[in-house]
Amino acid sequence: MPKQSVTSRRVLVVTPQPFYQDRGTPIALAHVCRALGQLGFEVDLLAFPIGQESLIPATTIHRCANPLGIRAVPIGFSVGKALLDLTLARSFWHMLRTRNYGVVHAVEEAAYLAALLCPRLGTPFIYDMASAIPVELRRHKVLGTALAQRALGDFERLVLRRASQIVCSTGLADYVRAAVPGISLTEWRFPPLIDVADQAAVRQLRGELDIPADAHVVAYTGNFAAYQRLDLLFGAFTQALTVDPKLMLVCVGASTKARAGALAQFAPHARGRVRILAPESRDRMPAYLAMADCLISLRPSSDNLPLKVLDYMVAGRPIVATRGRAHEPVLNGERAFLCEARTESVQKAILEVFGSPERARAVASAARSHALQFYGWDRFVQLIEGLYGNVSALRPRQRLPNSSAGPATRAASCSSTLPHQ
Repeated sequence: MPKQSVTSRRVLVVTPQPFYQDRGTPIALAHVCRALGQLGFEVDLLAFPIGQESLIPATTIHRCANPLGIRAVPIGFSVGKALLDLTLARSFWHMLRTRNYGVVHAVEEAAYLAALLCPRLGTPFIYDMASAIPVELRRHKVLGTALAQRALGDFERLVLRRASQIVCSTGLADYVRAAVPGISLTEWRFPPLIDVADQAAVRQLRGELDIPADAHVVAYTGNFAAYQRLDLLFGAFTQALTVDPKLMLVCVGASTKARAGALAQFAPHARGRVRILAPESRDRMPAYLAMADCLISLRPSSDNLPLKVLDYMVAGRPIVATRGRAHEPVLNGERAFLCEARTESVQKAILEVFGSPERARAVASAARSHALQFYGWDRFVQLIEGLYGNVSALRPRQRLPNSSAGPATRAASCSSTLPHQ
């Protein structure tokens, strides 16, 4: 087999996620692939065998095998995700062995695979660090134990050292530098959703949701995972409603099960002022953001900036957000109503938005201006160009002896997981 050339303009993006779905990592990867195509790269994207087909210029989507017929993968660790990671690893190795890639772009735990596989072929890889995996698994019964955490931390440091480039979510830089002092990294600056909703569509949406014209709408968009602290939002909203009876809460992104559980958390008198809605496609989100009078994001335990915050900022609506690494890299007292992760503090911030209309307008305007200035599409493409730079200059930090008879090779030899070759 000919030695792979690092001058190739073909990129292998490997993501242990469904693709495409309207949620954080797939949205971010769609941006990355579009930018790479704009810069003249050809992209093979290897993902789980779940999700919608998506036409992205210069990108071909490949999917790993699904022998157990898994239909959904929840956010976070799960047995189903771990099983799909195994088939992803087999397809990953097969593609590395049979195709000519200049660089691998490995997302989350796929970078752990890349650290084991890429050096065997001398292929550099970029570690796309959307989150710190040991931190995300701290609450797991087994993987959160001291022994498991020590092993995960050691493996993470190995991956960081072997990566040719590291790009992490905004807010994770200090964590990465503490893990591997002196390491070079880039922080993501994803482009926000800048589509403007038609006012007629906004009025129609309010009518569909039975929202009075004088209602004070507080809106949340995103998944209903525990780290989003919707329990804190629900408690704060219920208390704020006793002070401002015009308040209404609209939450977009709940599964059928999550919707029933969410509504059950409200007392009957508050339930009529709450709308818990199913996930919407990204192209529908501008109408929901424009309908809101206040947008909210509560992530006190997370270190990475949620993409929706940038969408919130461009929407030109005042934002209520918890203090901490998830938000404060881009939000401050001039661009948001910051609060602590306590019911009383969140309640106070919500009421302050509607009690201080002049400040609310100024905060919303400052947030929008900041997002448009620093997070536009052109700046994102420049970031990608700088990250990849001259692909021929990328080199793996550690090369391993090339072994054609190892376990990974044996797994690849029986793999038939790529229906789109």
